[in-house]
Amino acid sequence: MDLFTINRYEESKVDKNPEKENDILANLLKKAEKRKRKSESKPTKNEEIPDKIEVDEEVLEAVKEEILETVPESRDLEGFQVLGQDGFERKKKVEMVLPPWLAHPTIIETKIKKDEGEEEDEPLDSINFLSDGIKESLKTMEIKHLFPVQKSVIPWLLDVYEKPGLFRPRDICVSAPTGSGKTLAFAIPIIQMLSERVERKVRALIVLPVAELALQVFKVFKKLAENTSLSVIMFSTTFPFHLEQEKIVEEYKGKFYSLADIIVTTPGRLVEHIHSTKGFSLKNLKFLVIDEADKIMDQVHHNWLYHLDTHVKDTTDMLLSGKVAPLCLNELKKNLQVGKPPHKLLFSATLSQDPEKLQNLRLFQPKLFTSVIGSFEEYLANLEKAANGESKDETTGEFVGKYTTPAELTEKYCLTEVRYKPLTLFSLIEENKWTKFLVFTNSADSAHRLSFVLQSMFAKSSTTIAELSATLKPKTRTEILTDFSKGKISGLICSDALARGIDIPDVDIVVSYDPARHITTYIHRIGRTARAGRLGTAIALVTESEHKQMNKILNDVGKNFLGEMTLSGEVDDTQAKRYSSALDKLRMHLEDQQRVKTMQKQLLKTKIPAKKSQEPMSLMEKLQVDVQDKMVVSTEKELNENEAQLSKTAKKKLGLIEKKRKRKAKGEQKE
Repeated sequence: MDLFTINRYEESKVDKNPEKENDILANLLKKAEKRKRKSESKPTKNEEIPDKIEVDEEVLEAVKEEILETVPESRDLEGFQVLGQDGFERKKKVEMVLPPWLAHPTIIETKIKKDEGEEEDEPLDSINFLSDGIKESLKTMEIKHLFPVQKSVIPWLLDVYEKPGLFRPRDICVSAPTGSGKTLAFAIPIIQMLSERVERKVRALIVLPVAELALQVFKVFKKLAENTSLSVIMFSTTFPFHLEQEKIVEEYKGKFYSLADIIVTTPGRLVEHIHSTKGFSLKNLKFLVIDEADKIMDQVHHNWLYHLDTHVKDTTDMLLSGKVAPLCLNELKKNLQVGKPPHKLLFSATLSQDPEKLQNLRLFQPKLFTSVIGSFEEYLANLEKAANGESKDETTGEFVGKYTTPAELTEKYCLTEVRYKPLTLFSLIEENKWTKFLVFTNSADSAHRLSFVLQSMFAKSSTTIAELSATLKPKTRTEILTDFSKGKISGLICSDALARGIDIPDVDIVVSYDPARHITTYIHRIGRTARAGRLGTAIALVTESEHKQMNKILNDVGKNFLGEMTLSGEVDDTQAKRYSSALDKLRMHLEDQQRVKTMQKQLLKTKIPAKKSQEPMSLMEKLQVDVQDKMVVSTEKELNENEAQLSKTAKKKLGLIEKKRKRKAKGEQKE
C-alpha cells in the first residue's frame, strides 16, 4: 500500500483518534514490509520452483487467526468493505407476509353431497334469513337446500346491510370450486335486498367475460325475480345495440327514466352503452359483481373499469374536493347516496392473489371467502389444536396460489402416444359406453380435426359427435349446446371457449385431449362435471413427457397426483382400420377446405367496392356494377362445380383404397 492510499484512508475517517490511527498505520507498514520480503524471496526465472512447499503448521494457524481478527475489524472501518464476504454467510429465509384479509380468510367447505349417516342439510323453509319470495323461487328451480358457499356468503351480506346507512360494507372475494353454487351466492341477496326498492334505477351490475356465461347468469336472475317487480336486462353482442337502448332508458318530457334494476353484461358492451346510450346512468349503482374475476382482470384491452369508475365517481369527487360542503347529517347522507362507490363482489374458481391485479380493482377493506386445501375436518382439527396451544395455526395463507376441486370429482390420467391419441379416445368411449362427455383441445383447428375423425369412426354407431368452438356463429353454438343438454348429442369436441363457467347438466366425463397450458385452464375444464353435488370423472390423455409436466404443475398448486386409467383390452384390427380410413378422409377434407379458401380469396379480390353515397351513378359506374355482379355469379358457379368435382374425386380415392385393402386381406387369408 503506497502513501497516497494511506492518506486517502486517513482523510476518509470521520472519528479522528490519534492512538487508533497510529496502530492502524503500524499494521499497514508491517504488512507492506512482509510483502517486500516475499517478493525478494521469490525464485528468479533460472531458479527451479519446488513441486511442494512445506509450511509450518504453527505459522499457518497464526495466519488464520490474523485473518479472523482482521475481518470483523474491517467491517468497522468506515469506507471499506471486504468483497465476497456475503457469499459465506447463510442468508435468512424470507417468509411470505400476507395482508390480514388474505392471511385469515373465512373457510368454505368443498363437500356438497352428504355421505350415509351424516346429518342432512337444513331445508329452505327453516332458513330464517331468506324471504318467502326467494324460497318460492328456489323451489321452482328445484333447489331444496343451500350449498356451503351460499351458507357462508348470503347471511354475511344480508347482515352487513342491516348496519347504519353511512356504514360502507367491505368488498368481498369468493374463491370456491366450479359448480359449488357461486351464482346463487350473489344473486339471492341482491334480489332480496333490491325487492324493497321504490324507484326504478340501475342498482346492480353483473359483469361476465363471455356472452354465453352472461346469458346463463341472466336466466338465474330472471327466475329469482319472478315474484318481485324487479326488471333484469342483459347486454350482449348477440343482440342489436339499438334494441338494447330502447329497453334500458325511457324519455318523458325531457327527462330520462331507467327501465332496469339489474343489468347482466359483458365488459365491451357495457362501455358502449356508457358512451353511446343517452340517459343511461349508473350513479345509483349499489352492487358491482365481477364473476370469473380472474378472467375479467386479464381483459385489460377493454379498460371497462376505468370508464365505469369515471362515470360513477363524479359526485364523490366533488364532495371530496370540497366543492360540495355538507351542512348537516341529512345533506351528507343525500350526497353520499349519489355517486357512492358500489359494493364490489368478486367470484371465481381460480381467483388471483396477485396484489397488482387486485390493486387495479381498488377494493375497500376486502374480505376473503375461500375453500380449504385438504379436508374440512382436518382444517377444523388444526384450528382446535391451535386454540388449545398444541400446535401453530399452519393453515394461515396456505391457500395462496392453490386451487380446489369438488369433493365429488375423480381425476385420472391415461398414458398414450401422440399419433394414437384419437384411437385411444375412441377406444375409451366405446369400452366405457360414455353417453354424455366433453373433450377439450387447445385450439379450434384441433377441435375441428378431432371431431371429423371421431365422426368418421362413429359413423355406423349410435354415438353422435359434434364440434363446438369460437369459430362457429353464436346461434349455431346455442343450438349445439341445446341439443347436447337434451341428449341428442353424445359428445362435444370443443376448444377452451366452453371451459369457463358454462353450466351443462348431467355431464359425466370431461376429457383433456390436449394438456392444458395453465393450471387455471385445467381447473375450469374439469369443473364442467361433478357440479352441484353430482359425481363426475375427469381424464387427461397424456404422453410420458406431458404426464411429468402435468404432475409438476399440479404439485406446485397443492394438488395430488392423478390416478391412472388404462384400457382393459387391446385395440383390434377393426378399430385400427376405422382409424386409418378416418385419417385418409381427414387428409382429403383438409385439402378440399384449403382449395375452397383459395377460391374464396380470389372471389373477394375480383369484387369492386360499392359507392356509399346516395348520388345517382354514372353510366360507367352502372356498367362496372353489372360486370361485378356477373363475375360474382360466374365465380360462385365455378366454386360450386369445383366443390362437386372435389367430392367425386374424394369418393373415387376412397373406393380405390378400400379395393386395395380387400385384395390385401384376401391375399393374407390365402397364405
